[in-house]
Amino acid sequence: MDAATAASATAEGAVQPIARNLRRWRMTREMTLSALAEQAGVAKSTVSLIERGQGNPSIDTVWALAAALGVPFASLFHDEPPADDVTVVRADEASVRADQAGVDTEGLRIRHLLTRTGGALIEIYTLELDEGTVRHAEAHVSGLFEHLTIAAGTVEISTDAFSETVGMGDLISFRADRPHTYRVIEGPVRFVSVHEYPKQP
Repeated sequence: MDAATAASATAEGAVQPIARNLRRWRMTREMTLSALAEQAGVAKSTVSLIERGQGNPSIDTVWALAAALGVPFASLFHDEPPADDVTVVRADEASVRADQAGVDTEGLRIRHLLTRTGGALIEIYTLELDEGTVRHAEAHVSGLFEHLTIAAGTVEISTDAFSETVGMGDLISFRADRPHTYRVIEGPVRFVSVHEYPKQP
């Protein structure tokens, strides 16, 4: 099997959890394809293709679908969060990587590390941005905060309310329930992102 065929097979296999979990959560929420598509702002045909494991959605589409369903982004990749007292994720373990799941990430690589639901919901990711990348992210769910710690490189992060440049060792926390942009100043950039969801009433 050549490299291209292997990569295609990996992506095809990784898309299936998205298809399965998207349908599972849509049925749990008792939403029709049309209702989910309208809520997420994507075409009904796109949702249908993804549920059949035939789509190649952008990362923004996956985020939008998760937000419309009211579930964490990683819930469309993983069936259940870990429940152990101790969880170790090694750097070379094959956790969720959006660039290997049939998702168009445009110079961005995301690896899901952890989702915890025991208290306030949090998700932890590592992200990498290539040199020259400008990443425009859509608003997440209302009240969500992102806490970023920069491990390498320099990146400008901005919303309509602020623009800050952060580098290795810096931390920035901001409300991510509005459109926000990551612009690489000196790359590649690597950082850890903690998504802090608002507590449910």
